[in-house]
Amino acid sequence: MLVTRNQASSTNEGEEDTLQRLLKVVASLQARSDEQSRLNAKVEQRQDEAEERHRQAEEHHLEAMRMAEQREEESYKSEEIDGTPIPPNFREIVVEPFDGTQDSHAHL
Repeated sequence: MLVTRNQASSTNEGEEDTLQRLLKVVASLQARSDEQSRLNAKVEQRQDEAEERHRQAEEHHLEAMRMAEQREEESYKSEEIDGTPIPPNFREIVVEPFDGTQDSHAHL
């Protein structure tokens, strides 16, 4: 079958239109891909930040637990000291406040 010049030109124009549409679709897909990559990077950054905040909160919690445990141990020691009876012959030492006008050794 013989193809005329008009038919060939028409076919080429149709192919060009198809190519133009394909190029637009490819450009649109590339833009979406770039946007998705940007969003993925932002999500990853936020996840890293959240993990860091979680790690810090966990450290603060553990420190608070250690401090509470230490206070509990100190409280136990205090109860032990408070529970120790004072001997009947115990005399409390009375020291006058030092005013700095005399020798400190002589004061004591």
